[in-house]
Amino acid sequence: MARKNKKINESIDLSRKKTKEFDIDTNIKVAYKTGKVVYGADQVLRQLRRNPFKMLITSNNCPAALESELNYYNKLIKESIFIHKYKGSSWDLGLTVGKPYMISVLGVNDFGDSNLIALKTKRN
Repeated sequence: MARKNKKINESIDLSRKKTKEFDIDTNIKVAYKTGKVVYGADQVLRQLRRNPFKMLITSNNCPAALESELNYYNKLIKESIFIHKYKGSSWDLGLTVGKPYMISVLGVNDFGDSNLIALKTKRN
């Protein structure tokens, strides 16, 4: 029987392995649960004035005034923060975090077990 198993394993084509795509929704959930994430415009701006985040995630329909204020504070900081534009609306971003309301901006202090740092190199 051991010989039959060897033949079966040798005949399997391993070249068609699926490549894993980067799923931002699950990575945001993991960062929210295992890391330190602040959400909401007021809380993010308040903390941004004191100490900068490692990354900011804004929704697709984030207000222009909030985006310009985030960019302004980003220019004042010595090390600029990476700002990622989320593909969904603020409702989608809120549901991704697990909240039943709109979230226009997320500030990530600690990535936790997520792989959100890969967004910096990926540049969607």
